[in-house]
Amino acid sequence: MLAEDTIRGSTAVQARLPEETGAAGFYTRHVQGDFLTAGYAAAPPRIRAALAEEIEFLRRVLTGTERALELGCGDGRLLAALGDCARQWVGVDFVEDFLHRARVRRPGIAFAAGHIARLPFADASFDAVLCAQSTLGLLGDQKPAVLAEAARVVRPDAQLTFVVYSELSVVPRIEWYVEMHRRGLMAPLDWARSTPELLLTEDGHASECFRRQPLEQLLAAADLTARVERLGEIYWAVQARRA
Repeated sequence: MLAEDTIRGSTAVQARLPEETGAAGFYTRHVQGDFLTAGYAAAPPRIRAALAEEIEFLRRVLTGTERALELGCGDGRLLAALGDCARQWVGVDFVEDFLHRARVRRPGIAFAAGHIARLPFADASFDAVLCAQSTLGLLGDQKPAVLAEAARVVRPDAQLTFVVYSELSVVPRIEWYVEMHRRGLMAPLDWARSTPELLLTEDGHASECFRRQPLEQLLAAADLTARVERLGEIYWAVQARRA
């Protein structure tokens, strides 16, 4: 039986982890064989249901947007579902191989290479900025820089939207990563270094979830006024503006 109490990470390990949780190394090593499509195909029912609820929420809050930006767009999977919600979409990601697939599969959407902690866009360039599917939880100690950049490139009166894993996501995420390992997509979970807040695999994938209070504190520290609400079973939905 998979359960949260199988995670044995110590306080000392937890204190070291933020420096180790950047996504760059893992994803640049996992670009062959259409990794993202294969990974989502391995998702268990609870994850699939959450992804569907997320798309429904995002369509509701983004429909009618003029110019929108997705941070960490990968191969354009989410933009395929949201493309008609904004007049113009831009997707940014640091993995060139993912962007190549995105450009082929999603013609009509602009994609840019860049790190989302150092966005290649002018101030106030967008009417909405989106960071979904818990991309924020892959960024370790780069989260404050990403939030600051998101706030910089959106219009002062416009909205930032984030979707991140809540603390209730631990068990379905464990099931997902175990299945991905079974299919040969990633290494097994590193139980010695994982914690209830951060699941790590032996090949460097690091996925963080959030409790409400630390999430609200992170957003406030970035000078964002935010509304944090439960989204389905395992997500937090965040709608934020500059303070």
